[in-house]
This record gives sequence, C-alpha cells and structure tokens, in this order.
Amino acid sequence: MSTLWMTIEPGHDETRLMLTQARGGAAMKARLPPVPSQPRALASLLESLAAYYGQSLTAVVDAGDGDTARHPERWAQLLGEMDSEQVRVQWVVVPTSRERDRFLGEMGDFSSAKRLATFAATGQR
Repeated sequence: MSTLWMTIEPGHDETRLMLTQARGGAAMKARLPPVPSQPRALASLLESLAAYYGQSLTAVVDAGDGDTARHPERWAQLLGEMDSEQVRVQWVVVPTSRERDRFLGEMGDFSSAKRLATFAATGQR
C-alpha cells in the first residue's frame, strides 16, 4: 500500500497537483501549466518524489472531468507506462451525489465517522 498519494487534476488552464502523506496530510501543492512540455516530465516528477521520500507513490488522476475527459489519449501517453513498484497510477471518476436514503437520514449525523474513515485512509483531517 502506498504511503504517498499524488492527486492530478488536469484542467484547461492548469494542472493541479497535491502530494499527501499518510498520517501527515498535504506535503506539497502545485499549479502547473496544463500539459507538460516534455512527454516524460510528469513521470519523472512522480518517480523523483517517490525516490526523494523513499516510499511508494500512487498517482490518482481525475478521469471524469476537465482535460482528461476531453483528451484521454494525451494523459494515457503521459502516464500509461507508470505502473511499477514505486509509482502506480489510478484513474478515478468521482461519482456524482445521489439522492439520500430517507432511512439513513433518520439515523443522525455521521460526519465524525466520515472524518475518522477519511483520516484512516488518507491521513487528512
């Protein structure tokens, strides 16, 4: 299991990155040009961060919106060969909110349980 997580949110005007450590929270945030000027730039960045920390890294790419949805082939080329022991890539589409079950609404507020699960899984508060 990875101890470093890099979220990658490609957009029209910029690409946002956030590096998160398990039990440590956000370690780095960056707003970069929308597309790297060199084909291996993003892969090199991810590999370098994994080497710098001496830990495995999972890159989580927002595949449901923004530039990734418009140009999946571009991002597949930039990240397609990345799965290794040190760096792996997950393509994620965050589901849209759906109507809440009335029964669950009657059970009370479970926000503290959500925070607990989020902290356990990601280290973020």
